[in-house]
Amino acid sequence: MSEGASKSTGAEEQVEELEDALNPIRNYPRKRVAVACEVCRVRKTRCDTKRPCGFCTSSGLQCVYRPLNQPEKYTSASEILNRIEERLVRLEDSINSSRSEPASTPASIDDSRSAKSKIEGWRSYYQDLITSPNYDNSFRQTTGEAYTARPSLVSFTCPYYIHFDSWDDTSRFYDDEFRAEKDLYQIMDAIGDRVPPTDTRTIWRLQKATIKNFLQWMPLLSVEDLVNHVQIAQTSNFELQNSSAALSMLSFAFAEISEDRASQLDIQHQVFLPGLQYFRHGSKLLQELMPRERREIEVLQCRVLYVSYLQCAALPLMAWDTIMEVGRDCMNILSSGHYHTMSTARRESFHRVFWTSSIIMHELESILKMSPTGMRQFHEVVPLPQTTTEVEGFYHFFAQISLRKLLTEILDLVGYRVGQVIYAPIVATELRKQAQDWYSHLPPPVQFPINATPLFDLRKSYLRVQFVAIHAVVLWPSVLQFLESLVNQGPEKGSTERLDSLQQETRDCIEFCVLNCELAEELLMQRHFGLQLAIWSTYATMSMLMVTYRVPSLASISETRTDMYIRKAFTSLSSWEHLPVVHRGLERTRRHMDRAQIPLDDLIMQQ
Repeated sequence: MSEGASKSTGAEEQVEELEDALNPIRNYPRKRVAVACEVCRVRKTRCDTKRPCGFCTSSGLQCVYRPLNQPEKYTSASEILNRIEERLVRLEDSINSSRSEPASTPASIDDSRSAKSKIEGWRSYYQDLITSPNYDNSFRQTTGEAYTARPSLVSFTCPYYIHFDSWDDTSRFYDDEFRAEKDLYQIMDAIGDRVPPTDTRTIWRLQKATIKNFLQWMPLLSVEDLVNHVQIAQTSNFELQNSSAALSMLSFAFAEISEDRASQLDIQHQVFLPGLQYFRHGSKLLQELMPRERREIEVLQCRVLYVSYLQCAALPLMAWDTIMEVGRDCMNILSSGHYHTMSTARRESFHRVFWTSSIIMHELESILKMSPTGMRQFHEVVPLPQTTTEVEGFYHFFAQISLRKLLTEILDLVGYRVGQVIYAPIVATELRKQAQDWYSHLPPPVQFPINATPLFDLRKSYLRVQFVAIHAVVLWPSVLQFLESLVNQGPEKGSTERLDSLQQETRDCIEFCVLNCELAEELLMQRHFGLQLAIWSTYATMSMLMVTYRVPSLASISETRTDMYIRKAFTSLSSWEHLPVVHRGLERTRRHMDRAQIPLDDLIMQQ
């Protein structure tokens, strides 16, 4: 290349960067992505933009860049452009160096340190983890979720190269949710305005259940604050229209429903949901506080408790509608001057509300396939809450927040788009590595084995099933790509190395689906905060096993030749068949099992 051509190219790049600096919306939000290779983009590390880049060269990875739009041609650049470019480079280096410093892992924290110091170390670690920049979350924010050939309770579009059914029960699902909401309000009206049992023994039992089943999962408020609210509400026998009475009633409602261990027969014959009397009274008190005080911390806490009851009741659409309103108010508060004038204590309480709401919203978003809200954009500016006493619950809280971020990114990146499989082995490998890093750095109180060993701890079990589901979701495109390659090319025409890699990823995916189905039993025995995701992920992985069951080209994978895990997941889900969406899903699975000659008789006897 001539010297003149080299100068011209440099000038073009300078002018291009200047336009980006002066007009940041020009390529938003993919400006930063455009200068990084695919691997560095997913890792969120600084890329030297060489071809191949330094990181890919040292790691032995294939370095792939996205195609860029060709800029308008320029022949020269003035001296001022050089000065501006130098300033921009220095600024970018400064920003990236502050972000790219490795987060200190608190795994080596000295045992002699206090519990407060330990939890603060883990808090800092997870804060760095969740605030790492995500340069590619615009996909679902602008065009909606990718069209994914991954079976769910509601829909599945089977690819042409797989002999299986497709279904779309979306409209029926929403009709059922509308009907369930109407039925719930009718039952609540029939209950009337009478105050539910509030004797001392009952209140003590319900407070204890709230702490165990809610605050140790989601520390929305401190135990001391909960006890204080209950004591205030007791002075008026929970009848005064104030936030303490509403919060107490709604926490009692959650306590009642989360303690429900009824069998399927009992559930079908219940007059109404457990805790509904408390929920009815708490909802009425909350309604009196809305909308005048809806942005007060205590009222926000009441609204999150309201949503949490609906979560346990498996009413996802009602929960989504309400948590959307809570999220909107949280974002409005963060955008206001009021947030900065809060006292330290109230700001900490608000941070608890924000992160609890964010976890619930992300879970419902993935279940209902809703478009994301703007909550994600505030993750980097809202610090994780602090604690000095509730260490156990906060370990789970921090782990859950970071895991939801990872799962959200995976749903953004992995799947089908406009009918074409997104098969990106480098991206999939990196996402699995991130999941493994998350697992390796879990604090001791929430660590779990990656096997089917019963944990007798719902919080750990819930983290484990999400971790396993992440691997199944990431690897599922490899299963589809493997099957499609064999159909279109035949095993003799494809690259042996490529097909071997696909086959191993397919094997790994099916093994994770099997493990997910085995883990379902522990999570589907009772109501709890993570019930809905457990139901939906169990059905999805069970269906993945059905799709691959006895497929000839998968004969070398032993798990595809047995129906044991399919039957086990089916039995676990049967306890929730009173839910219309589960009933339809299991009826569909019964037809598939009958067609595949998987016996149902012994399953019926077990129910």
